[in-house]
Amino acid sequence: MKTIIFGGAFDPPHNEHVMMLKAAIAATGATRAVVVPTYSPPHKSSAVLPFEVRERLCRAAFEGIDGVRVVVDDIERRRGGDNYSCLVLPILKKKYGDDTVFLMGGDSLRYLDTWRDPGAILAASPVLAVARVGFGEARATAEDIMRRLGGSITVIEPGEKGVSSARVRATLMLGEHCDDIPAEVGDMIRREGLMREMSETVKKVRESESDELYEHTRQVIFRALDLNSLHNLKCAFREVFLAALLHDNAKERKDASGYDIPKDSVGTPVQHQFLGAAMAEKDYGVTSPAVISAIACHTTAKPDMTTFEKLIYTADSTSYDRMYDPIPALREECDDDFEKGFRAVLRYTVDKLHSKGGAVYPLTEDAAKFYLDRGENETTE
Repeated sequence: MKTIIFGGAFDPPHNEHVMMLKAAIAATGATRAVVVPTYSPPHKSSAVLPFEVRERLCRAAFEGIDGVRVVVDDIERRRGGDNYSCLVLPILKKKYGDDTVFLMGGDSLRYLDTWRDPGAILAASPVLAVARVGFGEARATAEDIMRRLGGSITVIEPGEKGVSSARVRATLMLGEHCDDIPAEVGDMIRREGLMREMSETVKKVRESESDELYEHTRQVIFRALDLNSLHNLKCAFREVFLAALLHDNAKERKDASGYDIPKDSVGTPVQHQFLGAAMAEKDYGVTSPAVISAIACHTTAKPDMTTFEKLIYTADSTSYDRMYDPIPALREECDDDFEKGFRAVLRYTVDKLHSKGGAVYPLTEDAAKFYLDRGENETTE
């Protein structure tokens, strides 16, 4: 019996997951599909939903697919410890038979070299990759991997629009309707109140921001998550979501009394980043130093930034609601190369500030010296 093995976080399972499995069934003639929710994805940030919930959501999403028997296997929970694909695949083959195909998305294929022992994965099973929109030339990637590591990789292109798992999670956590999940999954999420862990924080931000500012906040969230996924930056979803959600929480507040912020920022266009960081900690109960630090430099930048800080800075500067020139071109540059894009954004910001003839905040000048005066190709991490 030909069997498709389909692993993933499924956090939650969405329409593209269902499309991928249906496309794989049509391409291979498989009559059985083994869906393997990851217990603790070793190459990704931790899941938002608990394993037991994702397991039930997988049954709701996949078991109704016609013409195939779907098994949701909890092997990763039973094994515990390291659940790398190179270790799990041989066990699944022994259980379900040798006639298997390992299904993955084009994004996973793109970063297969970063997985534990990709050669062992290819030795264990043929791979079927479903190409996704926005992740480059999957066929060229497959040919390069096979040339170096051997094995068999087949790429299919259903031609349907890709769905971002991170965007799905963010949409649900914002309390918004999501069209990108199966109806059964959506019903379970609503019925059980899932994906609402930050609902009070979201509500507080929504009530405190104008419609225009809140829309900007939404677009920064989606932009940050897109960049994180596109470049495999491996920043934790919760921290990306929270920092982007709160980055401008003080934008429309003028009074900084009661908060400890740099005196030279008071009354300036950069006050809100420092005040926002202080309010995130004091008023929103944020305890993550990374989130607070990212908010505190999202406008000015600073020397020697972490990848996470660069992500929030770049997402804010190239958010999808900014349609004026040269932001669309800067967005493309960031999509092509994150580090070069970050530096291009910083260069644009510094040049714009200098052209206005006013004072530039010292942190921004220091960031320019650190990143731009050292050469565009240097990195600090």
